[in-house]
Amino acid sequence: MRICSIVTSLTSGGAETLVANLSEEYSRAGHESLVVALCDAAALGNTPAAEARLKAQIEASGGRFESLNLPAGRPLLAGSFRLRRVLRDFMPDVIHAHTARALLMMMAKGIATGAVLTHHNSVLCFSPVMFRLFDRIVDGYVAISHGTREILDRNCRRPVTSIANAPGKGFALAAPRTRSGSPLQVLSVGAISEQKNYPLLVETARALRDGGMVSPLPIFTIAGTGAQLEHLRTQVAAARLQNNVRFVGERNDVATLMRDADLYLNTSRYEGMPIALLEAMAMALPIVATDVAGNCELVASGSNGLLAAPSAVRLAEAITHIASDHQLYATLSAGALDSAREYSISSVASRHLALYQNLVRSTGNQSNLGDTESGIVTTTANA
Repeated sequence: MRICSIVTSLTSGGAETLVANLSEEYSRAGHESLVVALCDAAALGNTPAAEARLKAQIEASGGRFESLNLPAGRPLLAGSFRLRRVLRDFMPDVIHAHTARALLMMMAKGIATGAVLTHHNSVLCFSPVMFRLFDRIVDGYVAISHGTREILDRNCRRPVTSIANAPGKGFALAAPRTRSGSPLQVLSVGAISEQKNYPLLVETARALRDGGMVSPLPIFTIAGTGAQLEHLRTQVAAARLQNNVRFVGERNDVATLMRDADLYLNTSRYEGMPIALLEAMAMALPIVATDVAGNCELVASGSNGLLAAPSAVRLAEAITHIASDHQLYATLSAGALDSAREYSISSVASRHLALYQNLVRSTGNQSNLGDTESGIVTTTANA
């Protein structure tokens, strides 16, 4: 099959990481894979290093990558023309959009083709009414979690397939950890954004210090960047926590950071199915996470981590509990590793391929893209 996956840009975000990992699996299985980004990373203020790394990963396995080079606003008309050209040249059997903006571009240019859409979050960033438009062009949807499944079931009329996320193959620890180090090394990975709520991390560090809850005070490392970085630095300085909250930027060695950490902290306001959490569990890291959508599907309190209300005091108490109880730490580490075994990128890729094959099979033959007066047409039918 010829599989075209569309993302907003190649960054170290969960959706983009998943797409790169899936592309690698598709190519290894003998399929042709093309990943299309609407924008270059730099256009959105993301680092070119992560873009280069993911591009190299895609191409090293035999896949292709192409950017539409759109500006940050992702204009529909320009995007439609450029996307149409790419699809005409590649002639995909299946188009998998990991951004709803791509569907709008396809519709704007009259690109009448079957497609799949994955919505990657438990919160909608657009009106639910938009699904009435999407239903006209997609053959089906992929839900990555119970929360995203509820959104799709409530708003869509096309079939919904549940396929969970998974960590990449580079994230694997052979055995559980037995105890934490001192000072405790706490890692958080992800874009510095409203969703990730890193100000809560800073307040958690302050609560630990002011309450004398853990000594020595843990070292918090944030791997990520974003528009709120300078504001967050100011907050850290105001709290006099510069020695305990470190910013290491967007990194290509997250697996190494996780290997060197003692605990993974997620302070998000909401999630879909956070790949960073799956990666942390595969690295046998006990988890402390806010009890919000997405997190609560992966973290079982007392088994592989601790869930806490989105409160600095509650998160500080959870960290203290794990840091002060070596038996609990070892239990949660073993539980995290056990949980991670349920999520395999090979299995996830196989489920996607089965979905795509059903779409192609429903037509009786492979897709046949060609120019028409209205745009590009394929023979892909409904799932």
